[in-house]
Amino acid sequence: MNYINSPKGKILLGFILAAIVVVATGMQNHYGLVVWLHVTAGVMWIGLLYYFNFVQVPGMGQALADTDGPGPAAIGKYIAPRALLWFRMAAATTWILGLVLLALQSRGMDGIIGAFTFAQGYVVIGIGAWMGTIMAFNVWFIIWPNQQKILGMVSASTEQIATAKKNAALASSINVILSIPMLLTMLAWH
Repeated sequence: MNYINSPKGKILLGFILAAIVVVATGMQNHYGLVVWLHVTAGVMWIGLLYYFNFVQVPGMGQALADTDGPGPAAIGKYIAPRALLWFRMAAATTWILGLVLLALQSRGMDGIIGAFTFAQGYVVIGIGAWMGTIMAFNVWFIIWPNQQKILGMVSASTEQIATAKKNAALASSINVILSIPMLLTMLAWH
């Protein structure tokens, strides 16, 4: 039972069950596995984005305001760093597999170039690719460096932490806003 409750066990068993479904149903094509992995990573990425914006950040605010409560220390020390690691890895995996899909579906670099230049037949997915790229950039180059300051993983002054909170919140809010039409473009293109 402990194996089922471990993160590695859940992931491994989920992949084994998915492989059984693929074999049992004959669900196979030349890039189906990449689509599946892209969507799985995307679900994790967007799920964590929504968790941060709708659960953790408001919860941290309440914990800070509750002078008689336990405070936000456990979230900041144990939960946030782990969630941010999964968040970053899911963002990178989703973005990279998106590029792989564009290349596979167009037999090479034409799909990637076509999407990022809005070539004929690539406008919808091009919009999504640009939104996903902006979101991945925000995760790695704005949210993560600022969260390191907020969580005390790197030294920062009180002023730097206040600025980091504003910058991380803005980038995260932009990602939530972009996630909705970006998901639409992913679904509309297939």
